[in-house]
Amino acid sequence: MGSKMVVFISGECGDSCYYCPVSEGRFGKDFAYANERKVTELEDFIYESYRMNALGAGITGGDPLLHLDRVVELITLLKDEFGRSYHVHLYTTGRYASMDALTELAKAGLDEIRFHPVKEQYLSAVERALRLGIDVGLELPAIPGEEERISQLVNWARNKGVKFVNLNELELTERNFQSLNSRGFRIGHGLAGVSGSFEASMRVLEKFHEAEISLHYCSSVYKDVVETRTRFIRTLRASGKPYEEVTGEGTSLRAVVKASVDLSEFGERSGDAFVVSPSLVNLLPKEKIDEIWVVEELPYGQRLSEKLVYSKSKDSQ
Repeated sequence: MGSKMVVFISGECGDSCYYCPVSEGRFGKDFAYANERKVTELEDFIYESYRMNALGAGITGGDPLLHLDRVVELITLLKDEFGRSYHVHLYTTGRYASMDALTELAKAGLDEIRFHPVKEQYLSAVERALRLGIDVGLELPAIPGEEERISQLVNWARNKGVKFVNLNELELTERNFQSLNSRGFRIGHGLAGVSGSFEASMRVLEKFHEAEISLHYCSSVYKDVVETRTRFIRTLRASGKPYEEVTGEGTSLRAVVKASVDLSEFGERSGDAFVVSPSLVNLLPKEKIDEIWVVEELPYGQRLSEKLVYSKSKDSQ
């Protein structure tokens, strides 16, 4: 649905997984992002949540529990501002998930915690979380050739009463590609999906298709193209300007018009130009228009393209 704000609380983590997809600009750095916007204050997350009309938030990193105080304060802020129905989940390896830490998270209102147990000893943190009355799940990369290990974790989770296991397609990114390539992994489809990861997931899903535990598979294409795009569309519909047209790709289109006449009835002034809806371009008095540009942007401000669609100087030639 794209209805949750993505909270990147920090890129710091005590584990160094060779397949970690976090970008070079964020990995190991204590920067925070609300969706794609870099933030400096926890209140910035409140603003971004309003901007996209979010129904909840997913807190990730790095390992968020390295900054437990920050996370607890943020969850408290979100719950106080948006109510108890605002669903918050958090990702962690479990390395820092002591009973005290988990109790603080539960008291703040955390609804769900997802563990990526990169080491067997981290499974004890999962057991601790199961005592606190919050939803507990596992989040596992579907690494080709590791189906047996994944199956063992799924079976363990089922026996312990874990609510769900998410299998994520292994992603080859700009930062981890050398590490993955050295192990023989290559892109199989889309922009980042590793060849064989889908098949590994399907073998595990088929093995447990009648088991009393929820299993989910998420492809890199679905996460990047569907989830991200629907979040972009949701953000633009919630906070876009009336003259911005929302595309099916989650971008906005607007016409920037330089004219010798006041066009406020069509849009609004921006510097020495007016911004109007592209659908109104044909209604403008062309004899008083100098230039019209159609601009396409993502909802966090990145400009993708600008196209000159009318120029008086060219039209008069």
